Amino acid sequence: MKEKAARIVRILTVPPLLTVFMLEILYRRLGFAMGTPPEIMAAIGCLSVLPACAYPIAQIKTEFRDNRREGQRKMAFFMNLCGYLAAVIYGTTKNVSDVLMWIFVSYFIAAVVLTIINRGFKTKASGHACSCVLPYLMLCYFLGGTVIAVCLFLYLIEFWASVYLKRHTVSEFLTGSAVAAVVFGFTGLMFRFC
Repeated sequence: MKEKAARIVRILTVPPLLTVFMLEILYRRLGFAMGTPPEIMAAIGCLSVLPACAYPIAQIKTEFRDNRREGQRKMAFFMNLCGYLAAVIYGTTKNVSDVLMWIFVSYFIAAVVLTIINRGFKTKASGHACSCVLPYLMLCYFLGGTVIAVCLFLYLIEFWASVYLKRHTVSEFLTGSAVAAVVFGFTGLMFRFC
């Protein structure tokens, strides 16, 4: 029963899905201060659709068939970097709002930092945790109130599910979360939101 619940939590909190929810909720609350409908669609494409393509690609690529989880992980990092870089380029060329640009830059810098930590230092930091904590932080920043409690609850059950299913260790999940928090604060200062 616990394993089934943990798997459901992991599916419902998959990063591309959380990002779509975040963009949709912020657009509904902030309106054109957030961006125009085409800009929001472009954001969904770059931050959610492209990264989500990692899963089917990893299934197709023959070198990943023997180690599906590791293949998905490698492909997710690659597709995240591609999607987030595309978002930054799009945001720069289209001169999107500071709110949307803050989100784009935050996602891209977080992906770069995670890549450096995981590849350069041979340490595992959870990309799943980082990619979920960033939308939680954005929602808490802009909406506050009960949203903070909801995001904290989601984070805690996601933490439990990831560790219970042995997808991440406690330190990997916390390291990924810390990367998101540091990047959020740093980019917030860059864009003068903090």
